[in-house]
This record gives sequence, C-alpha cells and structure tokens, in this order.
Amino acid sequence: MHFHNKHKIIKKHSEFKYSTEMFAVSEDNTAQTAFELLRGSNLSGNIFYCYVIDKDGKLTGIIPLRKLITAPWGTMVSDIMVRNPIRLTMQTPFDTVLEYFLIYKFLAFPVVDEQGKLIGIARANDFIEDTITIEEKMEQARDNLLKIIGIKLEEFRKPSIFKSTFLRFPYLLFNILSGLTCAFITNLFSSTVDKFVFVAFFITIILGLAESIGTQAVAVTLSSLEKTIRMKRLVLYETLVGAKIGMLCGGILYLVSFLWLWEQAFSIALSLTILFSILTASFLGCMLPILFKKMGINPTHASCPFVLAIADVVSLTSYFSLGTYLLN
Repeated sequence: MHFHNKHKIIKKHSEFKYSTEMFAVSEDNTAQTAFELLRGSNLSGNIFYCYVIDKDGKLTGIIPLRKLITAPWGTMVSDIMVRNPIRLTMQTPFDTVLEYFLIYKFLAFPVVDEQGKLIGIARANDFIEDTITIEEKMEQARDNLLKIIGIKLEEFRKPSIFKSTFLRFPYLLFNILSGLTCAFITNLFSSTVDKFVFVAFFITIILGLAESIGTQAVAVTLSSLEKTIRMKRLVLYETLVGAKIGMLCGGILYLVSFLWLWEQAFSIALSLTILFSILTASFLGCMLPILFKKMGINPTHASCPFVLAIADVVSLTSYFSLGTYLLN
C-alpha cells in the first residue's frame, strides 16, 4: 500500500496547511518491497520519510528514507520504523506546528485525522516564512534582553576581548558613579552607622529590591513601547503594582527586623524605606524608557543603567535619612 498523489496543498480555517504528496507503506511490507514501491511511484516532490500504516490506514511509525534504503532487503518495515512518531492533526494550533519545526528540525510531520489515519504531511518549506518570522521575533527579544543588561547582540555572536570591553564599559560607568555616590552618602551618615550598627545589616536588601523592581519595570515598558498601549495607563499600572509589592515587602521586613532587634523606630524606618524605594523604582522604570524614546535616545540602551543608578541613590538616601531621624 502506498500513496503517490500529485502535490496538493489543502487549507483549513485559513491557518493550517498540509500536503497529500507522501510515501506510505503497509507495516507488513519488507524493506525491499517498500523500496520498489518508492522507485515505481511518480512522486514529484522531495521525499524524506517513509510513513508506515496498518491495514486500517492508521499511522504506526515512520522511517527516514536513508534508513529504509540501507536496511537489509528482508527486514520488515515494522522492525526498523520509529514507533509513535510526533503527529499533527487539523486541530493542532498553527503556532504549535511552527514550534515543532523550530524544536525538532524535522523536514515534515505526518498529519492524521480524528481516527489516527494518515491523511497527509506538513512540510517545513510550507511553513518556512512563518518560521523565519518567529525566529526574527525571538532574536529581537533576545537582543532587547541583552541590551537591558548591557550586552549587544554582535558581542554575543562574535566575542572579542577588546570589543566586549568597549561595548560594556559605558554601561558600567553608571554603576561606578552610582556606587561612588552611595559610598559618599554612607560616609555622610557614618555616625548613625557607628551608633546603630544594625542599620548596615539591611542595606543590601533595600538596594537589591529596588534594582529588581526597576529592572522588571524597564523590561515591561520596553515590551509595551512596541505595542499600541496607552503610556499613561501603563505608568499608573506599574506604579500601583510597585506600591502593592512595596507594602508586602515592607510588612515582611518590619516583622523580621522588629522580632530580631526589638527596635520599633528602626523597623518603621526600614518598612517605609522599602515601600518608597520600590515605588520609586517602579515609576522610574516605567517613565524613563518613555522619556528617552521621546527624546530620540534609544530606551533599550539607556533605561536600565539610569534606573538602577537613581534607584540606588534614592533608596540609600531615604533609608539613612529616615532611620537617623526616627532613631534619634
């Protein structure tokens, strides 16, 4: 049993398409019989796989054509076939089909009906344009992610010591400047740190939370800039999300610090600082990319370093100021 229909593309729901030009044999055939059937067929397209079906026409396996040709002539196709292969149906989502081609790198997938009967194949070349589009979007998303953390895609592909240094260093300058500013602020409040040593215990938590929230807000905003989303609504949304996260984190750290140190004034200062720093980071992470875009500056390159630098300075200043005021 074999099929050698003329090449025909069938479309359903204007989304899924498959070809009925394929080569299929019965599972009780030998490799020699299958090869003779293939040679005697009038298939016009490229054939890469031999599909194995039972007496009811249901798909039971698949054999790469090279494996079929090199198999001993007396071998049954059921002994060399790959059982339970990946199969598609007309109900398989279009994006899932594209995902299969990207992941498994197969040249075709069998298509079966509701009863599991082989009705055609989905060819890679019929989906190549859509696959390329998805890969371009994935590459663009990866490019944006690398730019957020200060690495350009060209560096990711072709690493070079001097080139990598040149591409990354401008972004690290913001970290150096913000770090020096934070060191200067800490020095201004050195008397508070000397008197209340536990104040230094929570600096990393405050800075870490602010930076994490700021980075998340930048990523969400950069993604939204490519869509038709109202920016005012986005800023309000991210700010409210930051406020709720700030209240949750502030409440948790209030309880932890109070049960640990029994310093209510300090616990209040810590929780309020957490709330304010997260709220500020959320707002800046949303506003700065929008402002940079309006100013003609690439928001992907500039947003994250600026947000992290400002968030660190604001968080540390508010923490020491509020802590010093309440503790004294």
